[in-house]
Amino acid sequence: MRILAGDVGGTHTRLALMQLDGVSVRIEMVERVLNAGRPGVDALLADFLAQCGPVDAACLAVAGPTDGRSAQFTNLSWRIEASVLSERFSLPFRLVNDFAAVGWGLNALREDEVATLQSGEPHASAPRLALGAGTGLGVSLCVARGELHRPLDSEGGHIGFAPTDAEQDRLLAFLREAHGRVSVERLLSGPGVISLYRFCLFEAGRREADSRLLADPQAARAISQAGLVESDSEAAHALRLFARIYGQVAGDLALLARAEAGVYLAGGIAPQLLALLQEGEFIAGFRAKGRFSDWMEQVPVRVILDPDVGLKGAALAATL
Repeated sequence: MRILAGDVGGTHTRLALMQLDGVSVRIEMVERVLNAGRPGVDALLADFLAQCGPVDAACLAVAGPTDGRSAQFTNLSWRIEASVLSERFSLPFRLVNDFAAVGWGLNALREDEVATLQSGEPHASAPRLALGAGTGLGVSLCVARGELHRPLDSEGGHIGFAPTDAEQDRLLAFLREAHGRVSVERLLSGPGVISLYRFCLFEAGRREADSRLLADPQAARAISQAGLVESDSEAAHALRLFARIYGQVAGDLALLARAEAGVYLAGGIAPQLLALLQEGEFIAGFRAKGRFSDWMEQVPVRVILDPDVGLKGAALAATL
């Protein structure tokens, strides 16, 4: 089958023509465009479909909640109606949340498209978990149905942050001043990296105004790069905190889902910080579950290296 798959975010849209054979997905053509200044997704689809030839079905992964029929963006004045698109293009359209698309995409992952943090003892018929830090924190709980794992709708990135030591108690108090309730997304995201760095500056008695990293237009990237090469001690400590808390949250969600088929880290941040995640702080946080620590060692943990996992998942979701 020839599938039109899309990943519609607040800033960019990626559209791809995919060849689908069972759970094997091959990309034939892909295009990435800026959303700014465009009235809606319809014109983008029209231009792309004009290049594709016949297509059997379509699925758009959208950055926000959807019931499969419509989606209203938070940071973009677009509203997408699947029925309107279906009528205009004479093509069945489906909408899925962007992280549900990642959950679908786990079915198409190959071994060479992941990096292993913990081998564990996988049980194929058990649930899977995908989570990914990026602009926010996406979470997808996936349950086995027949030969595939199917994602459940989730807003798991908004669960509350649970400190595990005195330093994290102080971190929670620091962030509560700015946010009131502190969700894990406040820490495990690009903005979260900045917040962790600000906390580390505060703990070290350094002024934010003196930090060249915070003055950088891409502060999260600058902090991450400085932390990885340890050119700034507070940036390095912020990244270690990030890795530890990422592991803690992944472990808590793995317990919730009993994710014995594996935990998968998606999103843009994990591959960039792969060397840091492999150093041990992540797995230490993941395993530190008291009476369940031994069980946590049996759960496989992998980092997704394929940047197209969400597009491939949207292609699978188009027909299922």
